[in-house]
Amino acid sequence: MNTTQLECFLAVAETLNFSKAASMVNISQPAVSHQISSLEAELGVRLFLRTNKSVQLTKEGLSFIGDAETIFRTAMNSIHRLSTNASEKKQALAVGVHNQFELDTLVPILEIMGKIYPSFEPEVTMMPFKSLDNLLEENKLQLIFAIKADDEIPKAECFTSLCDCPVMLICRKDDALAKKQDVGIDDINGRRVILIKRHKCPDAAMSGYMKLGMPNNSNVLLADGCEAAFAMAKAGLGITAFPMMPYMYDDELEYLPIGGLPPVTLGIYSKKLIKGEPAFEFVLNAKKFYKNYPNPIDKTKNV
Repeated sequence: MNTTQLECFLAVAETLNFSKAASMVNISQPAVSHQISSLEAELGVRLFLRTNKSVQLTKEGLSFIGDAETIFRTAMNSIHRLSTNASEKKQALAVGVHNQFELDTLVPILEIMGKIYPSFEPEVTMMPFKSLDNLLEENKLQLIFAIKADDEIPKAECFTSLCDCPVMLICRKDDALAKKQDVGIDDINGRRVILIKRHKCPDAAMSGYMKLGMPNNSNVLLADGCEAAFAMAKAGLGITAFPMMPYMYDDELEYLPIGGLPPVTLGIYSKKLIKGEPAFEFVLNAKKFYKNYPNPIDKTKNV
């Protein structure tokens, strides 16, 4: 297995088109086909189902994506590190997020780390929930940004709290509910609700759905992730609920506190942190930054 095979595999997996993949990796289409075939022969499995009209990932191909990304990234990092002046110490850090909102929360901390360490080299991975847990356990990630309910059992050795995130009902500004100060179960009954599919929904948000009785609503629209749920709400297709994270505000939506639901916590999962290491400094700066972050409910009221 070599980096060319992995690069071709990842390009085809992303585009599901051998011609487009060839353009991405800057080699001919027959060469891409040869690399994929040789990789499949080496692994002893089919990675793609190919016809004259389409290309699809097999079950084995889908499960291999994470490994291929990790192996390819590690190889490229090694090449870069060995080709760089050995006296220049790189500050590398692998961080995982589940969605765009967590990624937005990560941005100011990346900026701080970049100013502290000119050689800071973050690797940010966005993947579904269980996949990130596995990568942290296997030491392929050092930190995971996530929200956690108060009664949730920690999924890692350490969890560092950053700020509270109230669970909010989210609707369009022209929705009848937008005029209310807060909402409860009675306001949701009979309304079309947008729920995030279970495998893409954090436990903290799913707990809120359960307490609101939203899964029992007969008029449910399923969304493949929180970004899709918000897009559907903006389109007026229904109402949804989600913990209000920093930088999540959208002026086309209304965010209403839900009576009786406690806030959840935004924080960072990690293994034991060692003082002086990039992961320790990252968590320390994140904690300082979000210590005085304004309450997101106040932001929605003032805009």
